[in-house]
Amino acid sequence: MPDTVERSSHRLRSADGTVVAVDRYRQGRRDTAVVICHGFFQSKATPTFQRLAGALAQSYDVLCLDFRGHGGSSGVFTFSAREDAELQAVLTWAQPQYPRLVVIGFSLGAAVAINTVSGAPPGVCGLIAVSAPASFDEIEFKFWTPEGIGTGLKGLEPGAGCRPGNPFLKKRRPIDAIHRMRNLPVLFIHGTKDVIVSAAHSRRLFDAAHEPKHLRLIADGGHAEMLFREDPTGFTSLITDWLAETLPLETPPGTC
Repeated sequence: MPDTVERSSHRLRSADGTVVAVDRYRQGRRDTAVVICHGFFQSKATPTFQRLAGALAQSYDVLCLDFRGHGGSSGVFTFSAREDAELQAVLTWAQPQYPRLVVIGFSLGAAVAINTVSGAPPGVCGLIAVSAPASFDEIEFKFWTPEGIGTGLKGLEPGAGCRPGNPFLKKRRPIDAIHRMRNLPVLFIHGTKDVIVSAAHSRRLFDAAHEPKHLRLIADGGHAEMLFREDPTGFTSLITDWLAETLPLETPPGTC
């Protein structure tokens, strides 16, 4: 009988002094952890991200963080300008415990993930970018459409919310960072009906990325975590199947 998934809460501090809230989901002893990075107005405490973390924790340890201005982390959100400090703090804390780390980012969390992982932090063996923008300035966000209104309403879960900061701070563009990643497996996932960040963003990022890379467009799929809400089993299987192929169990610990 498998061990019960245990969840524990941790508080880290980034290089710029931000308090970073992290939940760890673990089951037994594993050498691989998946780091989940939410997007704008979300947090590790929403039912959606808790369910996603619990589903992935059946196969891997999971670290789910709050970016600044969200949930239990301090500060205000800078819309991907400074949030790399939180992800880097989590990776630095996790790397001695897990020889293999995989980062999963959603929307602006995917932008942060791409920008951070492009710096080749130790131990990161894979990246999954869900509804990633190629550039913050090019995000469509057609909030006035029925699809946009529906996306917003479905995102109003317990635990959602944001303390916004200056949205005009200079930001690195993921499309400029993605080409720096070499020999790192990347999976791009995007819904074809995404009205917040169109699928064209992931196509551009995929074209600019080095091999090994894979692009999965989900027909009629919505934005970011909505892909999991709409099809929890299919979305989870997409990730776990890719991870099983990318990080096979026979790979010696400490290698990618």
